[in-house]
Amino acid sequence: MTTLTQYRIALQIFQSNRLRRDYSDLAEIPQYDLVGEFFFSEMYGPRDFTARDAGARRLQHILQMLPGVHVRDVEVVLELLDLTNRLDGGLARLMFRHNTGTDFDEATYDYFYRLADNYDDRLTQLKLVDTSLYNVFRLSRSQLLGIGLHRSRLVAKLAGIEVAHDFLVKGYDAVRNVTDIDHFAQTVYTRELARLDRIYER
Repeated sequence: MTTLTQYRIALQIFQSNRLRRDYSDLAEIPQYDLVGEFFFSEMYGPRDFTARDAGARRLQHILQMLPGVHVRDVEVVLELLDLTNRLDGGLARLMFRHNTGTDFDEATYDYFYRLADNYDDRLTQLKLVDTSLYNVFRLSRSQLLGIGLHRSRLVAKLAGIEVAHDFLVKGYDAVRNVTDIDHFAQTVYTRELARLDRIYER
């Protein structure tokens, strides 16, 4: 019998593959290669993010001591992680209850995506992604922040939040060599909004 966890993993695999397909052109641009991989794997990859998300809230106390980091920067990322977890969990449960099978195609995914009836939450999620991209890009301009992130690994490990800390270090490193985030961020926002409106027939 297929479990809810298996549905959740199948959903993550589908979404990660869909993003790789839809943004393959961005991934081919050298400065966006690492950003794309972080987006496809660390944000939406097929893995259990429980430890990452649980540690993220405890990690904010360390982050606020690093140079250039504002409370709102941390809050936006936490809000995005929480909302994404809730939306994906709800969609997985919906598909599980309807026994769609874990080898669903895009048409089936789109059908249940719309059936979930959470357009406003999805739009909020997209806006949080956009804001987070610009925030991380701004923060990545600071070499002092990079040094602080890498040097605080031991503190994060001792505090039991190493997974969440590693997530942020990877995000910083992925954006560090990007010179212009506009094209990446605007492309993601425009395409995802068009897709959202198409599914909801708006």
